[in-house]
Amino acid sequence: ETLKDALRDDTILVSVMTANNELGCLQPISEIGAILRERGILFHTDAVQAFGKIPIDAAALKADLISMSAHKIYGPKGVGALYIARGTQIGPFIAGGSQERGLRAGTENVAGIVGFAKAAELAAAEMTENAKKITALSEKLRRGLEDRLDGCSFHQPEKGGIPGLLSVSLPGAEAESALVLLDMAGIAVSAGSACESGAVESSHVLKAIGLSETEARSTIRISLGRENTEEEIDRLCEEISRVTKRLQALRAHRF
Repeated sequence: ETLKDALRDDTILVSVMTANNELGCLQPISEIGAILRERGILFHTDAVQAFGKIPIDAAALKADLISMSAHKIYGPKGVGALYIARGTQIGPFIAGGSQERGLRAGTENVAGIVGFAKAAELAAAEMTENAKKITALSEKLRRGLEDRLDGCSFHQPEKGGIPGLLSVSLPGAEAESALVLLDMAGIAVSAGSACESGAVESSHVLKAIGLSETEARSTIRISLGRENTEEEIDRLCEEISRVTKRLQALRAHRF
């Protein structure tokens, strides 16, 4: 309904992420695609966060354009792909040569493209197995933090999201301070999406779901992958608990 209200007579393109990169929640892409198809509006979805983690069916999504990236599926960095539905007319991104069917001039990164293709092949073959493993690790992490930290809260759907992405508020602890202490312990998490790293303001995504400024600034994002282990999850829970309690104590002493 929000999308319908936002459309105007001069709207020619709508772009919506398939999966939110902070919360992991899936957007109703096929429903959005159906609405836009009725109106004759082109539809692009950024599937970078979802590609290789859940099945992506262009016909079912009713998307005219779908963007994907290799680095999210353990492929080489700096390589992406754009699905263009048959009959969709777009202008060249870089004009001059005939490479990429005239849409992007310049010598193709053949090694990167081959690496992307192989990574996609492996991701498709291992998708079910990886999703099962990563979901189990996510549940273990969630239980571990709930057992160790009173008042911690999670912000992604329990069902219907992509596996391995957790957004959690640490009670009484600033996320930026927690990141520094966790980094010193050899643990890499973030205070938001990688696209927002270095930003001073709190996440607009967290504000949009109703979190207060204090809650948003105490939220970290944890990404799990196929190579993580149960032992690492145990250590992660212990370190996050230790860091949070240290910051809580410092806060109490300061005030």
